[in-house]
Amino acid sequence: MLEAQETRRLSRRSFMGHAAAAAVATSGAGVLLSACGDDEAAGGSSGDTEDVVFLNIVPINSSFVAELLADQNGYFKEQGLNVKMQATRGSAPAIQSVLAGSALITRAGAIETVSAASTQGAPLMNVAMIEHKSPLWFVSTKENPLKEPQDWEGTTMGLPSKGGTSEQTLDVMLKSEGVDADSVERQVVGLSPGTFELVKQGRIDGYTVGSVDGVIFKQQIPEANLLDPSQYVTEGQVYLVSERTLAEKEDQVVAYLTAIRRAVDEVLDDAPAFDKTIRALRKTQDLPELETDRLAKATLKVHTDSWLLEGQENLLRTVPETWQKVYDQLLEIDVAESGQDPSAWFTNDLIEKT
Repeated sequence: MLEAQETRRLSRRSFMGHAAAAAVATSGAGVLLSACGDDEAAGGSSGDTEDVVFLNIVPINSSFVAELLADQNGYFKEQGLNVKMQATRGSAPAIQSVLAGSALITRAGAIETVSAASTQGAPLMNVAMIEHKSPLWFVSTKENPLKEPQDWEGTTMGLPSKGGTSEQTLDVMLKSEGVDADSVERQVVGLSPGTFELVKQGRIDGYTVGSVDGVIFKQQIPEANLLDPSQYVTEGQVYLVSERTLAEKEDQVVAYLTAIRRAVDEVLDDAPAFDKTIRALRKTQDLPELETDRLAKATLKVHTDSWLLEGQENLLRTVPETWQKVYDQLLEIDVAESGQDPSAWFTNDLIEKT
C-alpha cells in the first residue's frame, strides 16, 4: 500500500518551477544521466561493459521508468552495457543521431517514425513498441475549451516544433472529423507546462503537453481543460535504431531490450500500488510527479495502461494492424508516400529474443 499520508504536497508554484527547469534542460543536448558513471565515448569499452547511448527526446520524467530502473537496478550492466542517457531537442535530431551512428537507440513516436521512413527514405527500424497510444495531451482553458476537433477551427495552436509528432497528431485528429487543418494557425511555443500562461492570456488557444504533464495538470491546475487525442489518432512510441545498427550491433540492441523488458515486468508486478517503484525512483530522481504518492501513482498508471493497451501478449511488441493504421492515417494528411509496405519498418524478432 502507498503511504496513507502524503507528506509532501505539490503546490502550483513548485510545479511551475519544475516546468521552467525542464524547459531549460531541454534547450541543450547535455547528458542528463550517465549510467555506470564514466564519460567515455559511446561505442567504447568500460571494463566488462560496452558504452552505448540512448537519446531521450524530452527531459527525463517518469515515462522513462524502464530506463531508470534498468540503470539503477543494474539490469543494463548485467547485459554488458554501460548506457548513457543524453537529451536532444526533440525527435528529429535524435533520429539523425541514430542514423549517423552516434547513438545506439532512441524512443520516438510511431507517427514520426513512419513519416520519416516513408517520405525521407530514412533507413530506420522500430524494434519494440513500449507505448501503444499517444503520449500527448492538448491543453486549453475551461473558459474556452477545445473539447473536440470541430472546436479547433479558426484557433491558434501552440506546438513544440514545426512538422513533428505534435503537429502531425493535430492534423490527423482534425482530418478524422473533417476539419480543415489550414483553418488552424500554428505557433512554435516549445514543450513546457508554463506555456499555459499564454493560453490564459488569450495569445494562443491551446498547446501540447506530454502525458506526465497532463496528469499533473489534471490534479493541480483546475482551470485547465485537457483532450486526449487517442480517441481520434492511432499512435504509440517505439524503440528506434538504424538499419545499419541492426545489422552490425544486433546483440547490443537485444541486450538493451532485455534489460528494458526486465524493468517493465518489475513495474507491472508492482501495480497497482507502485510502492516499490515509487520508492526506487525517489532514491535517484527529483521529479515533480514524485512529490506526492497520489501523483506518482497516477502517472505510473498512465504509462502502464499504455504499455498494456494492446494486451499482455503484445507487451513491447508492434501490432501489425496498428502499425498499418499509423501509415494509413498519414496518407490521409499527405505526409506519407502511397504504395509502400510499412511492415518493412518494424520487427518483433528482437523483442522475442529477450
